[in-house]
This record gives sequence, structure tokens and C-alpha cells, in this order.
Amino acid sequence: SFVTGEKYARSYRASAAGACIVALDFDAHDRRCLRSPAPYADVARAMTLLYPRPRPEPGVHATAVVSEDVTLGDEVSVGAYAVVGRGCRIGARSVIHPHVTLYANVTIGQDSEDHAGACLREGTRVGNRVVIENGVVLGSFGFGHTFAADGTRLTIPHHSPVDVGDDAEIGANSTIDAAHPAHERRGYPEARTRIGPGVKIDNLVQVGHGCVIEEGATLCAQTGLGGSTWVGKRVIFGGQAASAGHLHVGDDALVGARGAPAGDVAPQSQVCLLYTSDAADE
Repeated sequence: SFVTGEKYARSYRASAAGACIVALDFDAHDRRCLRSPAPYADVARAMTLLYPRPRPEPGVHATAVVSEDVTLGDEVSVGAYAVVGRGCRIGARSVIHPHVTLYANVTIGQDSEDHAGACLREGTRVGNRVVIENGVVLGSFGFGHTFAADGTRLTIPHHSPVDVGDDAEIGANSTIDAAHPAHERRGYPEARTRIGPGVKIDNLVQVGHGCVIEEGATLCAQTGLGGSTWVGKRVIFGGQAASAGHLHVGDDALVGARGAPAGDVAPQSQVCLLYTSDAADE
């Protein structure tokens, strides 16, 4: 077991665990323990070693459909009924689970994992050690329209794909839309919807066309980002938070649960929605 601080001292004393990982200054009452500056992180590391995730055998399942010009790295696994389109490149030891669909020219790095039902649209680029959970869609057309002079509504083509950086994680049934060439590049060489290195995205998150999410940001469940939102490094969006689009959330900012900034958010600031109950109002 583990203890992060004095808040859990009573539970620790009542615990029957044979050993614990505890904070450096925690009073362990002479019990066997391992001291750590980050107990929770070290427990996570221990669980990774003691309970490794199951991995399918390398190879291409007989029912998978793989284009002839696909490049597969060493020990890649492609599961049953997966579809891998022309020109795709999959790095060593990556896993494509059953019923995953990769459109043409998708690139996936090493040691990544795409779970059943995920769909990566044409030209999507995924880095190393990326986890894409069930039902994720990367690179579908963004929700963008305009009107011709006669009032006819036109759909804007979104052909600029999605980039996902190393060590990112994208939760189940989340969707990340493609960009179009006129989107702001935010210092990058070309317009794309970008998910930076180490970004963690929860389940049921919507990332609009042309968004840029910088390194280490976190989007909790049911967050929705309007198109062209620029999210800085280590930003956190709480559950059901949103952005109006075409705005910048600065590094290390926090948008609390159900918060919805309509304009730029300064670095290290907080946007929170406060709740009051009917009883409190009385």
C-alpha cells in the first residue's frame, strides 16, 4: 500500500499491509516501509512492474486487411479485422487491436497502442508510446462552415491532419478533428490539430479543428474545445469544461469543472464556476 501524508495516518495504522510506500517525513511507527518523495508515483511504477498489461503476439491476424505498401516495424501486432490503409507506417512493438481502422498514410511510432474500434483518418501522425483507447476518432472533418454570397451554406474542407506527440494518452470515445490550411500555425511549420508530448485526454473529450494543446496539458472527461483553441503547457481543464475557440489559455492555468472561458486566460490563472445549492440561497 502507500501513504501520501498525514491525512491518511489513521488508515495507515489500521492497515494490515505488510509494507507501505510512504512520504519522506511520514511517521511509520516502526513498520516496514519504503520512503519516497512521491509515494503515489512510485506505487504506479510498482504496479506497472508487478501487473504488466497483456500484449498480443506479434504478427498480422489472418482476417486483418493490410495494404501491400504498408511498413511494419519489428514485433508489430495487427489484430483481427483491423484495416491498415495504403502508405501507413507502424513502428516497432506497436499494437493495433482488432477492428482498428487506419486510413491512408497514417504514421504510428514505436511502442504505441491503438485499442479496438479506434479510427485514425488519413495522414494522422502518432508518436512513440502513445495510448489511444477504444472508439477514439482522430482527424475527422472539423465542424466548420461558411456562407456564399447567395446564402448557400458551404462546408469548409478540413484536410490538415492530426499530430499526436510522444507519451500522449487519449481516452475512450474522444474525438479530435482535423484542421484546414488557413488555421494559425502557432509557430509550427504547417497547420495541423496538435496534441503535444505527454498530453493526457480523458474519455468523451471533443477537440475542435486547428486546436494546439501543448506539452503536459490535461483535459478531463467531457471537456469540449472550440476550434483554434491554443492550450499552453501543463494546463488543466476540469470535467465538462469548455472553451469558446480562437483563444489562448496560458501555461499552468486551470479551468475548473464546467468552466468556460470566452477570452484568453493568463498563465497560472484560474477560471472556476462556483455553485450554490437552493438551501444555501435560502
